[in-house]
Amino acid sequence: MATTATSLFGTQVDLNPTAEKDGYEVGHGHIFMKKTFHKPTFCHHCTDMLWGLIGQGFICEVCNFVSHERCLENVISPCSSIASNLIKDPIAHTWGEPDRFKKKFCNVCRRSLGDSLAVRCEVCEYYSHAACLDFVVSDCRKISCYDPNKKDTSSQVVLHHWREGNLPTNAKCYVCKKTCATTECIASMRCVWCGVTAHTGCYRSITPECNYGPLREIFSIPNTVSMPKTNYSVKSISKSADEATVEEDEYNEPGSDGAVIRLFDGNLSFKRRVSRTISVPKDAQTHQLLEAALKAYQISEDARSYYLAEITEAGSHLHERRLKAGEHSSNLGKNNRDGRPPSLFLRYEEKDLKRGTIRVYPGTLRVPVAYKSISINNFISVEEVIEMALHKFGLEDEDPEDYNLVEVLLDKGVQERIMDREECPWPQLVEARRNSLRKMKQTRYYLRKIKEKRHERSQMYVGNLPINLSDHRYKQIIQKHLIDVPFSIDVIYAQNGAAILVFDDVDAATSAYYILKEASVDDKQLVVLFVPEIHTERMDEDSCPLLVFVNVKSGGCQGVDLISSIKKLVNPHQVFDLDQGGPLPGLHVFSKLKQYRILICGGDGTVGWVLSLLDDMCQESVCSRPPIAILPLGTGNDLARCLKWGGGYEYGDDIYPILRAIVDAEEIKLDRWTVIFEPDGKLVECDNRSNSSTSSSGNDDMPNMFVMNNYFGIGIDADVCLAFHMKRVENPEKFQSRIYNKGVYFKVSVRKMMQRERRSCKDLFRDLKVEVDGQKLELPQLEGLVLLNIGSWGSGADIWGQDDDGSGRWKRSSPSDGLLEVIGLTGIVHMGQIQSGLRTGVRLAQGSHIRIWMNSDMPVQVDGEPWMQLAGQVVITRSALQATMLKKSKAKIKRRNTEPTIINATSPTDEKKSPIDTGETQKRNEAPRLTAVKSEELNKV
Repeated sequence: MATTATSLFGTQVDLNPTAEKDGYEVGHGHIFMKKTFHKPTFCHHCTDMLWGLIGQGFICEVCNFVSHERCLENVISPCSSIASNLIKDPIAHTWGEPDRFKKKFCNVCRRSLGDSLAVRCEVCEYYSHAACLDFVVSDCRKISCYDPNKKDTSSQVVLHHWREGNLPTNAKCYVCKKTCATTECIASMRCVWCGVTAHTGCYRSITPECNYGPLREIFSIPNTVSMPKTNYSVKSISKSADEATVEEDEYNEPGSDGAVIRLFDGNLSFKRRVSRTISVPKDAQTHQLLEAALKAYQISEDARSYYLAEITEAGSHLHERRLKAGEHSSNLGKNNRDGRPPSLFLRYEEKDLKRGTIRVYPGTLRVPVAYKSISINNFISVEEVIEMALHKFGLEDEDPEDYNLVEVLLDKGVQERIMDREECPWPQLVEARRNSLRKMKQTRYYLRKIKEKRHERSQMYVGNLPINLSDHRYKQIIQKHLIDVPFSIDVIYAQNGAAILVFDDVDAATSAYYILKEASVDDKQLVVLFVPEIHTERMDEDSCPLLVFVNVKSGGCQGVDLISSIKKLVNPHQVFDLDQGGPLPGLHVFSKLKQYRILICGGDGTVGWVLSLLDDMCQESVCSRPPIAILPLGTGNDLARCLKWGGGYEYGDDIYPILRAIVDAEEIKLDRWTVIFEPDGKLVECDNRSNSSTSSSGNDDMPNMFVMNNYFGIGIDADVCLAFHMKRVENPEKFQSRIYNKGVYFKVSVRKMMQRERRSCKDLFRDLKVEVDGQKLELPQLEGLVLLNIGSWGSGADIWGQDDDGSGRWKRSSPSDGLLEVIGLTGIVHMGQIQSGLRTGVRLAQGSHIRIWMNSDMPVQVDGEPWMQLAGQVVITRSALQATMLKKSKAKIKRRNTEPTIINATSPTDEKKSPIDTGETQKRNEAPRLTAVKSEELNKV
């Protein structure tokens, strides 16, 4: 039980002490004191402002929880000093890079992050100051919990996983339907699984079972996913977190009447120079310094169990002097000649070093308590601890030989170690307490059954290997680096230069990760990352999860924030960063699923990249053609526009409606086309008897082959695209915004228009011969030629047009009709008019087999990727590999009676229109409009 003491700020009042009863923490653990606030402050329970001039409310001395006096009896949020004890099964957080998060609050100290350096969990939206990272509660959501011991998981119940504070600004309480979001303090609750939000006083009335919310249809259920715990992510953030802590401490300057003191919680922390700082009055006495030190390390125990000792360094020697009662802080640091602030040790009062108490947690054992306290001494071994724990858990009939004692350290993560049966835990804890009080308090013990089958199989993706080698050669390359590490190769993707390694031991997998991370083959750094494993036998028959790819480099480089936004709505193991190994790791993980969907967050080039990998893996995958949705991040995004997903994602857009739209989206087919380039081919006359070139220049090289999804261009549009591409290659750091990209594109177009006499494409129609379905095409005077597969070109322009010219010759453009639209461009001005919606392109033909002869070198582009192509032949044929795409379904809009009904032009019911439709259509037909000009009429114009 906490005791009362005199505070630096006033009289401490222990209104709701924490007690231990039957293996549970009873109470919230806060140590409240009345305080006068000098600026607007809000209650962390009801979110209302504290009114008054003096003593407006209460604040917790440890975690800074603020409350009205009327709310004290209703407080249920636990203090950070005991929050870790309430976690039965700790799960480590997945921290992102340290950053600054405005309008967010620290989940540890409850203060605003402001401009301070902080970290954020990418899985559960847990925020922490870098300086508070040592005290975070490892209660992240368990995103992979496949258990081979549980055969039937249909009756498994998933509970809400509540996270306090930092709610979206539009959040409303599920219970009372009122707004529960606030930007003034950390308050209210949100389930990190289904996203439901509620007030702190309301959320306990919600049923505890969670159904993953409306996105369950695309959600990868955690009990079907396995991802063994490894410590590599823990070690990767330790250094940066310690550096960030030092940086934060540098800002803790003393006031005019105060002093700064550095605190160390043990010998090991002093050796590593990992400290915390406190600012106290110059006349602060020893008991006040001790109280501030306990608060800095978030210790709410009896202050009489601790003491302070001053540290003095004399060369390589270290002297430690215990502070006397009543000693003032002004007397500290007098021997520091270099002017450094005084340093103190926070020590535990070692009254009895021979005996003590430890907590043993049951882990996966089905017992009615969270933990049991066991009294031990220096000579009690692990085997004896297991016997006593089984007795206290009510498992006296169990054989102790069937159980292990696992030591778990909650230090910036979760690290496990199976203890030997001859070890004695208590002397180790005493030594750990001398080295670091914090680490000793973060050490706990778990009872685990030996015969319990644990899934420790680890999958590791290794990329950037040489391509097209034999399986034996790939194994030799990897074995050269992993000499003493046992592994096996599951799958080899020779075309992509990648392999999937399998490890049966977690420690071996972690060692291999660090070795391969630093390795290179043929001067290429290897790409190494752990990948999850989905167990299809545990999935429902109608399960159709979503695989998400995010290209962080597309368009305005918005992918970094987008990854975090998507991960908090679905299982993070469904989201893959294309900057880490490309699409292959994700496609491998989902290769055994019978059905799934794909969301590609990127531009048209990213979509083509994923489609090409799907073609390569179609034989290894159970589902070879999964439906694909697009979240546009690129500059043009023509395919996304055609499928109604919009012209571009903007920073701050809500991701939830997009994911919800995927569930209701309509599946359509997308034709894909093979483009074959044969350089140096002779220009020969076309005939209808053959679809293949009869010419050869003696070049035995294989022709270049590409797959086209959107459009293919020759001439002026490819020339402008190539000029833009060259500028982006020269200064890639400048092209970070979609608006900037379009501005540069406009400048390039204007410059090309001003260089009329020097344009390389002005005689294009003389240097080209085109054959469509065996018929020679007479070209008018053109500067560009476009072969269109979809209904969008040049960032959303309708280059083909929607209306017929009355001749019945043209069909409406469709991405699945098996036809390409052949369109002409007369120049830069014509391109500008098309993109402005004033004109359409020159309709030339529609066909499924197109052959083009180029008499000179010309700029070309395929799906926005431009280059200068040598003279020769180009053959475009329909590919047998159709893609399945998802088209966004729009809600039905109630039309006015005066608005005409859209009827298919080829329908036999054209003449049977309603009177309203007939009148409106007649008026529309009589109105002047722009129409496409036929090729044979263009010369007359």
